[in-house]
Amino acid sequence: MMFDMPQYEVRDFNKAEWRDISEIDIMQKLHESFDRVTPAIQQMIDGEQVLTQYAVYRLKSRENLQALG
Repeated sequence: MMFDMPQYEVRDFNKAEWRDISEIDIMQKLHESFDRVTPAIQQMIDGEQVLTQYAVYRLKSRENLQALG
């Protein structure tokens, strides 16, 4: 069974555009901001954005992925 791996995006507060971020990078950034990353990941799975001191993170939407593919 094939499935798509989640893809993540980040937007720095001083910039307007979203950019892709690797799974390793997002985990490191979340770990720097939160004691536990699981609640933040669950927020993204639920379609919410996760705010940190410097940026906002989210799962890349399926609509965006389909438009690119």
